[in-house]
Parts: sequence; structure tokens; C-alpha cells
Amino acid sequence: MHIGASLDDGLTPVLYAIKAGIFKKAGLDVTLTSAASGAALASAVAGGSVDIAKSTLMSLITAYTHGVYFKLIAGAAIHSTLTPTDELVALKDGGIKSLAEVNGKTVVVSALQSLDHMATEATIDKHGGNSAMVHFIELPFSAMLGALETGRADVASIGNPVLQMALESGKLRTFGDPYEAIAKRFLIAGWFCTADFVTRNPAIVRRFSAALREATLYTNAHHDETVAIIAEYAGIDPEVVRKMNRLTNATELDSTVIQLSIDMAYKYKFINRTFDAKELVAS
Repeated sequence: MHIGASLDDGLTPVLYAIKAGIFKKAGLDVTLTSAASGAALASAVAGGSVDIAKSTLMSLITAYTHGVYFKLIAGAAIHSTLTPTDELVALKDGGIKSLAEVNGKTVVVSALQSLDHMATEATIDKHGGNSAMVHFIELPFSAMLGALETGRADVASIGNPVLQMALESGKLRTFGDPYEAIAKRFLIAGWFCTADFVTRNPAIVRRFSAALREATLYTNAHHDETVAIIAEYAGIDPEVVRKMNRLTNATELDSTVIQLSIDMAYKYKFINRTFDAKELVAS
């Protein structure tokens, strides 16, 4: 089977499951493909070149409201304010001292119409700014510090592992975790496939989900032992991975923590209708 995911810490359980033979033990021959975005992976799953993929929830929520009914079969990254992996930052000497000062300014996020974008808007509004008066642009994390330094952006929402390296530069002030504006704890991403794949391959879906859960239980409890796995695959300095806040990945699918993102997306007009999160979850 072909699975796809972006290169981030949320991929650690799958890398461990491959390395430790957990998928093989479940009777699954897994080939992993990396992609730059959840949107690209959603297209690959819809087109059939990838069977199961990991995506941020916003791509799946947006697809659902446009009549593309993917099904979540396992959880991936969980946001927790106890171990934030994303922060809103500005240059210390850049003039922005609070988010109330960003009206009319440029803010860079990893993807427009994403959870990152939505959380940043909500955080600006919560802290005295007006997100409707902010210009948002899209750049990869790796280009964000440069955008701040050259004046192309005033504030950036940067995630790990780039965040850890950017903070170590000593050039940034932080305004905290943008995702807290959605909730203190909620599901950021999940593993999904088409409804047709679930119908045609129920045993494969069950075995994949069970194997992934086994791997996730281990990797959540052994962050130190998984530094080398994610560092090698993503081409990151192991010391950067060791210092950064590591993601906790979900071992269960809870529709209530998915509903939080759906409701916020509707409030901020990222989608034109709300719906019950249970409709996204494979039965």
C-alpha cells in the first residue's frame, strides 16, 4: 500500500512502525511518499496514486464542504498548549511589540486558508488587533525568518523544526502559541483515505490503524529514542530535534476535538457551512 505525508514530527509513528516492522507484522507492505502539503496529498488520495495519507484537518474540512468526502481513519498530531510547536514571532528590532499593532501589517503563514492561518487570525483578534485589516502571505517555514529580516513580513507563524532554529538566532520576540486561540488541546491532523477505499478494504484499514496506534503509543512515550528517526528522514540536525517541543500524536479519534476546528473555520468564513465532525470519521 502507498501512504503519503509531509515531513514533520507527526510522521514519527509511521517511520517507527516501518523501522520496527510493526506494519510488516500486521501484513502490510507500506511504501511512504513525502509531499509538501496536505492539499497535495488530498489530491493524490482522490486520484488514487496514494491509498492513505496524513493531512492537516483544514484540507479535509474544506474538501468536505466542496463535496469531496474523505474519511479519517486515525489521528495524527495533537496540539497542546503544554508543548506548543508553533509560535507567532517578530524581529526584536522590527517595531512590532504586540499583536494589537499588526493592523495594516503583513503576516506570513505556512499556507493560506489553513489551520495556521485561521489560528493566527483568531489570536490577533484575541489580543487587540483586527485580522480583517492584516495582509496575509504564504511562505514555507524555512523562508520566514528571511522574510522578516528583509521587511517582506512583519510577523510570522513559524513551526518546528524551523522554529527552534529561528529562536536560537536570538533575533526574535515571540507572541506565543497561535493555536491556543482555537483550544488548549485539539486534533491538528489525521490519516485519511477515500470513503470508497474504506468500503473496499475494511481489513486493511483496521490493520493500518491498529499498527499505527501501537507505534504511536511507543513514540509518544519515547521521544528521546525517536530523535534519530525523524532527523535522518527529514534531514534535520538531531540536536535541533532534541531541543524542540515534540508533537504528541493521537491514539484515538475523538470527533469532539475535530468539531472545534470545523466551528472556528465557519466562524472565520474559511468554509461556507458547518457540519457534524462525526461525518468525517470512518465508522
